[in-house]
Amino acid sequence: MTSRPAAPNDPVASAAGEALLAARWECAELLSRRPSLLAADLLRGHAAELATSALASDQVLSLALETAAGDIEAGNPPLDDGARFLFTDTAAGARQSIRGMVLAQSGEPAPTAVDVVVEVESRLADQRLTPAELSRRLAAEARLQEALWDDPRIPAQVPVRQAMLCSIPKLAERAAELDHDRSAARQDVTTHVAKMVPAKASTAASLLRWSSQHAGWLLAIGLLVVALVALIAPIAA
Repeated sequence: MTSRPAAPNDPVASAAGEALLAARWECAELLSRRPSLLAADLLRGHAAELATSALASDQVLSLALETAAGDIEAGNPPLDDGARFLFTDTAAGARQSIRGMVLAQSGEPAPTAVDVVVEVESRLADQRLTPAELSRRLAAEARLQEALWDDPRIPAQVPVRQAMLCSIPKLAERAAELDHDRSAARQDVTTHVAKMVPAKASTAASLLRWSSQHAGWLLAIGLLVVALVALIAPIAA
């Protein structure tokens, strides 16, 4: 099998990189305290658990752990080939076959699309993301789901793939909702400032008009005072 180069900003490439780091860390942790064969079994157990998840990122990690287990059993360093576990060519027509099976499914998937969105947001909660950052992350998750729901390389079964497919529009919708809220808040601030500026300009203009209207009177009064002082001064003397 040959590797497939990743395109810039490819969500699959990002997921593969993250899975590679997570899987290598898990391998190192297990091998530091377990015999090799037992560590491989534990990796496979975790991979099987992740394979039931409707999150594409879990599916990628499942594949990485399964690959690492095989490497260990073969006496090789785990994942020594990097992300090649995912970037390989697939059999022609494999995607089309999976699509047909998934689209033939009926009824609401389990987990539901809403459940998937809630799960993604729950996992991101500890990162204390701003609405804009969360919107971008959810949009990226939607793209990843779209890229992998019919990918034959991941271990997901057909019902899981159906849940992945149905989650795509809901993730995108939630991302757009968060982005809209951010845009609406920014628009509210802009509108408020716009309302304040004319009010301040109007006040300044009113003061300027008052000053112009009364400047002549003030000058006349000043001249009158000077004249009176000039008349009174000789009398007082």
